[in-house]
Amino acid sequence: SAASPAPGRRHSLRASARGDGPSPPPGGGVDMLRGVLYDRKNMQYDELILHLAKNQMLVTCCIDAHFTAFQMISTRCMLYYDPTDSSVGVWTREGDVFKNACYFLMKCNYGDNNHIIENEKYYRNGSTPLAKTVWKIWKDIHSMKRTPTRPDPVRLNLKKWLFVNGERDFGAMSTQLTDCTCYFQTYLFALLCKVGKPSLNRDGRTLDFRDAPLLEAATIRMSKFLLTFFVNHDDGDKVVRPYTNSNFILDFYRFRSSPYWVRFVKYLRYQGVPSPAYEKQYETIMAFYCYVKELHGYDRFVLEGATSSTPNSKSLQLISSADGGQEKLGRGDYYKYRACNLMFGCNANIMMEFWSFSEFNAWRKNQLLAFYGGIKDRIADLPSALARNKVTKYRDYYFMPQFEIGQRELIDLHHYTYVMDMISMGVNKKELATMVADVNKHLVYHIYFSQNNRNNYHKMMKTDQFVSARKYMNVFLETFLTVSWFTEFVALGFADMNPREKEINSMTQTVFYSIDLMRGFGYRQEYEFEKEAINQMARTTIRRYDATFAQQSVDKPYRVVIPIGLGFTYSKYNTLMHFLNVAATYWANPDVNNIQVFGKDVRTLLAISCQKIFFAPGHGSGYYHYGPLEVGYYGRPSQDLAVTQRSGVVTPSVANSGAQRNTLIVTDRVYEYSYLRGILRGLFERAGGKRVKSDNSVLNLLLLSLQLDFGLFDEYAGLLNIPFMQDLQHEADTRELQVEIANMIYDFDRKHTENKIMRSHVEGLIFEVSYKFLVNKGFHVKDEMFKIISTLNTDSDYQEYVLLVKIYMSLCSINKSVEVDYYKMKVDGSYNIVIPSNYSKKTSAYLENITSNHSFAVHDGIMTYDGIQVYDLRPHQPEINLYKIKLEPNGDTQSMVKYIEITNAFQAISTNEQYLIFIADNVILVDICEDGNMKVRINKVDAQASAMFFNEAISFIPCFKFTEGDDVIIFTSKNMHFLVDKGGQFCPDYYGMKHELMECIESLEVFSDLNDDPKCKNEKLCNLVTESKVTVYFPDYLLLVTSRQQLINLLDYAVYIRNLGLFILVLFQLKRVSFKLEYRERDPQTRKIVQITGPWKEAILYVIKPSVVKDREHYDDIFNKQFTNLKEHKDLPLREFIEELCDKFKRYQRQVDGEYQIIPREKQKRFLERIITGEECFHFSEVGSGKTKVIMPLLCQIFLSNNTDAHKHLSRGGKKKDTLIILVPEHLLPDAKAQVYRHCLNLNFRDEYKIYDDILYLLHEEFKLGGQKMIFVTSFNQFKKILTFEGVCRKVMPHREKMLVVADEVDDFLDRDKLVFNICSNKANSFDRATVEYFHECSQAAYHGTGHRGKAYESSPNPTYWKELHAKFVAINAEIQDASKSLNKSFGVFNEQTLRHCTTDIAHDIEGYKALIARPFQSVNRAMPGSYYSDVERTIFLTFVILSEDTSKYDELFQNERKFITFEYWKEFLPELDYDELVYGHDRISEVVERHPRMAGGLIRFMYGIILRRMEVRYTSRSVNSVDIIFNFDTIGFTGTPFLDNYPTSDYIRRGRFDDIPPCIDRSFYAYTNENLPKDEFESR
Repeated sequence: SAASPAPGRRHSLRASARGDGPSPPPGGGVDMLRGVLYDRKNMQYDELILHLAKNQMLVTCCIDAHFTAFQMISTRCMLYYDPTDSSVGVWTREGDVFKNACYFLMKCNYGDNNHIIENEKYYRNGSTPLAKTVWKIWKDIHSMKRTPTRPDPVRLNLKKWLFVNGERDFGAMSTQLTDCTCYFQTYLFALLCKVGKPSLNRDGRTLDFRDAPLLEAATIRMSKFLLTFFVNHDDGDKVVRPYTNSNFILDFYRFRSSPYWVRFVKYLRYQGVPSPAYEKQYETIMAFYCYVKELHGYDRFVLEGATSSTPNSKSLQLISSADGGQEKLGRGDYYKYRACNLMFGCNANIMMEFWSFSEFNAWRKNQLLAFYGGIKDRIADLPSALARNKVTKYRDYYFMPQFEIGQRELIDLHHYTYVMDMISMGVNKKELATMVADVNKHLVYHIYFSQNNRNNYHKMMKTDQFVSARKYMNVFLETFLTVSWFTEFVALGFADMNPREKEINSMTQTVFYSIDLMRGFGYRQEYEFEKEAINQMARTTIRRYDATFAQQSVDKPYRVVIPIGLGFTYSKYNTLMHFLNVAATYWANPDVNNIQVFGKDVRTLLAISCQKIFFAPGHGSGYYHYGPLEVGYYGRPSQDLAVTQRSGVVTPSVANSGAQRNTLIVTDRVYEYSYLRGILRGLFERAGGKRVKSDNSVLNLLLLSLQLDFGLFDEYAGLLNIPFMQDLQHEADTRELQVEIANMIYDFDRKHTENKIMRSHVEGLIFEVSYKFLVNKGFHVKDEMFKIISTLNTDSDYQEYVLLVKIYMSLCSINKSVEVDYYKMKVDGSYNIVIPSNYSKKTSAYLENITSNHSFAVHDGIMTYDGIQVYDLRPHQPEINLYKIKLEPNGDTQSMVKYIEITNAFQAISTNEQYLIFIADNVILVDICEDGNMKVRINKVDAQASAMFFNEAISFIPCFKFTEGDDVIIFTSKNMHFLVDKGGQFCPDYYGMKHELMECIESLEVFSDLNDDPKCKNEKLCNLVTESKVTVYFPDYLLLVTSRQQLINLLDYAVYIRNLGLFILVLFQLKRVSFKLEYRERDPQTRKIVQITGPWKEAILYVIKPSVVKDREHYDDIFNKQFTNLKEHKDLPLREFIEELCDKFKRYQRQVDGEYQIIPREKQKRFLERIITGEECFHFSEVGSGKTKVIMPLLCQIFLSNNTDAHKHLSRGGKKKDTLIILVPEHLLPDAKAQVYRHCLNLNFRDEYKIYDDILYLLHEEFKLGGQKMIFVTSFNQFKKILTFEGVCRKVMPHREKMLVVADEVDDFLDRDKLVFNICSNKANSFDRATVEYFHECSQAAYHGTGHRGKAYESSPNPTYWKELHAKFVAINAEIQDASKSLNKSFGVFNEQTLRHCTTDIAHDIEGYKALIARPFQSVNRAMPGSYYSDVERTIFLTFVILSEDTSKYDELFQNERKFITFEYWKEFLPELDYDELVYGHDRISEVVERHPRMAGGLIRFMYGIILRRMEVRYTSRSVNSVDIIFNFDTIGFTGTPFLDNYPTSDYIRRGRFDDIPPCIDRSFYAYTNENLPKDEFESR
């Protein structure tokens, strides 16, 4: 008999043969598939039942994921078996046989359901008794939970145990031993029936068997087969099945806990047959793996075609592919993209990609625009209907972006989306409900709806049938296209559809299904293709789709908070009203420019040009205050309506009933349309027909934008001073204007080739800012919007560009037309514009990124990479495509990963078929040979794609192996996809779960926001996945990563390919480099749905809580080998320990020609010993001696060891160290992190220690020092910066004696001539106005020597302080008279040159630091407590000195700030100057001082106040200098620069020592020319 694979357990995949060995031998020549119904038959149910009885067939049934079976003996006898019941049932009456057989067949859809639906009369009228029975069962099949009649129990007439029956009760049937083996028990029943040949005894109570001996032989062979499944010797030849399961090695020894293994062994013993040694299979398979290593290759190439794109033209494009559908339909491209029909637009593949309500609402408008002509009259009276019905609930949430309000259609649909949401939430307004119902009555003829019955859900309702089905129609009329509708129904269909397909069915169209029905059926197996296809659609979409739509309620309350400084428009100067006031006041002033009004930060312009609008003509004030909404889920808040924040839920957060709390954070105003239009009309009317005097393009374009959006363009276009508008044939023609604007954008892009900014980037940014609020804090620097804003801020010309794109978007809405799109690719060092014949947003983003990071060139119009031709750019609209390729095994041998699919591949246009793939800054070249095989090269080195076995922990890994070596590369990328076999079972949830694991793990991440403020935020690991390359070196094949990012990518990769061994190993290491990992076992919204289960849960518990995992010894034995054990050398002397360590160090290196590349030399060992044992803190070793690649990682390993001698010396006379801080210069930081990660993550299995690559974790309130060993790898600057925070100092100072600082390149660390940028001063400090005045008075008196005027400080709460400060300023002034002859040598000013050392994440804010503060180089940093350089007051005075003596340094700052000079200040301090010229002129402050020297004091006073408020200076301010660190921490360091003297260590200071400090460098071997040394001595030295 054919045997099924061995029964599995809950936590182990069931193995299955895959063509790597012969099929199991049949028993006694019985064909187990003959006379068995296991697939759908195209037969009528009455005919099928008679056919079963005639042929005495066995029928296997799967109902609600539970297997049962029945055996037809005759029309009067049917046997039934349920694996949970020990008795076999029998029906002996013909009526009962027919009823129950019909029940089972219908539940499993074995017959022709359509025949019943289409021939109702045939069954209803009962042409035959059996047909009438079929009809009765058919009517009630969905409500029937069990068989129509109960069977009578019968016993088996067996005299001994034959495995299929009970072990003790031979007359009973065996039952399933675990909750997932009903399928195997069903097979045993089939074995009983097919081999034993049962018949009912005359007594009607027992079953007799004609071939009981044959049954006995079959069960013995089956048991032996399953116990030798992986390695079988029975047929003479050894049959090995090694590729059945990626987790074979890990899970093999779980067989001991398998009740079936126990039963097989016991059964063979009962039969007197020797039981095979099951464990020997493991040894044989392992020997096979170790011998083969390369399990099989992926060496067959398949081209799957180009990635999806749409024709690039000015006409409206119909979308028939879900790829990129969310961006096309949900990002405001209303007149560029439209779904090919209403149903495809609702496809779940598109819907589940929405991240916020703004996208969902834009998608709804896009959908409804296709039917606007038919619904226009139905919604024409909406505004007045809203007013009549006084519906205002949540209306403040439904504002409209400014770029849409110029189009009547969009305004009407915007009102309608609000109304239908209110009606769907139960707002009882009959007039509005009728309006919504009328619209939906029109739309009902454009939808497809499933029958939604368990039997025929793959069939669609006819429209008339749907309309008459009140159960569905009433819901449709009230809720269609609302969140309420999509929480009940899901639209399933293929991700690509053919619009030309004329046949309408569930396979050609997208159809609505009940979401409850699909949740259950998505994970069931169906034999009908249509049903199985629909189930597969549900499997791949339902989970993410469900998470996108949350329940809503009209009664959800929220509270309001007003945080200071969160919104970008918190300043009155960043508002639209300020701009309109300036425009009105200075309409006739030709010198007004955009820098004066907006400054250089493009965020101000974005906030002003992207207004939020609502429509309520009778509104009292004309505006309301609003902002982002913070939605709380069980302590996990997320923000809605904040730029860059994506909640992942499209439900309006203000009505989200699943949230614990809603908080409205007020940051900005939302203006009423008529109110703002009236203000604008008044502005233009007061101009009296005169053009605006200023020809500044930004100011005029902003006015043009407002005219277009508020319908004032036709009337007032002539008032604008825009040259290109005057050249138009018709000055106020919007279509001509759109063409001109599009041309200007195109020309601008062609001229600006230095960066990748193009129209599509700015369109996305404007959409984001228009629908959401621009916040000033918590703006993630890694977000794409931040990168765009940073790039726009690099050149003030981009302010004009932003407005051109904004106007273009408005004109697209007004004219209902678009221009062609284009790609921007970096070629020959600059960005070029290419207008393709087909366009895709995803392709655009990918080409922009790849061409930015790799060197492409153009020769004679052909775009090339490294000589390979990729695109022909000579046509007017060239064809630009990326391709999808597949790498498959060439032979029959396969493993769980069936093939590798790679997207975004470049196809060479040369004669040879070649493909270029870019992954993680590596280039993979695939050459297709004539015989169909392929040749792969990675960075020009031959390689091949293979499934590899490295060791017990890392196996079955699809990767790339070098042809001329054994090193292996593992690539992880979102462009690489793997088809993973389901492991011999239907349901993929077993290893994948319904919720992808990476979405259920959160990590606390540290980042700097837009203001350079460090923030901590929980991020899902799935949002952190990028691409990377990890090289695994032969022969040790240790997992050595160089960054935390690689670990995150590898974890995702392990989950993707369902590889538990790799997952556990990576998680061990990720745990060591993460401050906080949280595993969301249950859904945070409901706390009920289990999200992490099965083997993944057990794997996580094994890593984080091993005590709760049973039988983990095998796991420990596997993973212990992947870690280097240093604990066994605890008592070795230091020198011997270093020897042992250096011997183990070789395992981490690459091997070439049998030799490790890096082996620590004797000199390096002695230098390491000297560093550890020496009293001095700094040590010299020549350049190239391996300090970073050898000494530093070995020092870290020694720190992480438990060696007594080593830690005695590392304590350096103080307490035992548990925290190691590695300090390196900024440019060496990536390499230092890589070395520490490579050498320190796999030490001491199960040891608890941490390695952090960001010291900012210290800022988190939960972070504590001590308790376990920690290593921080950071830069000099970052460490000094972190010590300026009060909270960090409170943690560090009590613990500093247990901290050891190791400084690489210590000479750079102590270089006092470098300006170290550590502070962020682009924000106001705590000085009030009076304090600033006191500082000015004190500084001025000391500088000019006028003496202390006590009366000036009488109102101060501490006059004595100012008297003492004056004396100090006088002393400082006297001190610098000589030292400041060259001021920049002693103290400097922030500017582009001095900021060249800034890291990229803060350099964006350079405008905030230019020419602001003079301060000594030594005191640039704020000091820790007790610092020798605590001189905040000195800095304040020196700033005044610079301002007085070198005013020109502040020319640029003055230009930005002059607009803030008030009329009162001018009148009191600057009366000789013209006020308008002073505030809006262009003269530099140095020029004004030169022409009006008597006004210098007033100007300096004004600038001094500006500067002091920008300085991050408080009375508790801190400055940290390199010397402070040496004095306060035990420090050791090394350098290759022989010009450094040693410093007193912290231990010297602790003990009050006064003996000589050992020199850093032994100069005794130096040879000097004047010594005239003999040759031998010279050579010796």
